[in-house]
Amino acid sequence: MKKFLLFLLLLPCSVFAQDWMIVDIISQSKKELIYKVDDGEKIERVKEKNPSIVRLIQTYTDKGYVLQYVTQGVELELDGMLPVTTANNQRNWGTTQLTLDNNNRVMLWFKKKE
Repeated sequence: MKKFLLFLLLLPCSVFAQDWMIVDIISQSKKELIYKVDDGEKIERVKEKNPSIVRLIQTYTDKGYVLQYVTQGVELELDGMLPVTTANNQRNWGTTQLTLDNNNRVMLWFKKKE
């Protein structure tokens, strides 16, 4: 009986599920466009020789998706080492060699047409 009730509770979740695809543009230069495609099942990294975002949107529109949102996210990347021990006089911490990269990322949110 418990399994049947659980099935009835989960049934509406699968019926009203929407198909979304997120395209995360990593970098764009004059020569190529690098982006990740997340379709809910796998994440695929793609490099294209044509660096046009407009053509990228048109490609997914032709596949049956509608562009719903365009968002921008900030990716902070911290590389380097933190000092584990103090300096010789035991009062001052040693210097760190950390580099901070600030990358702005554009994400395109596509929804499958019904």
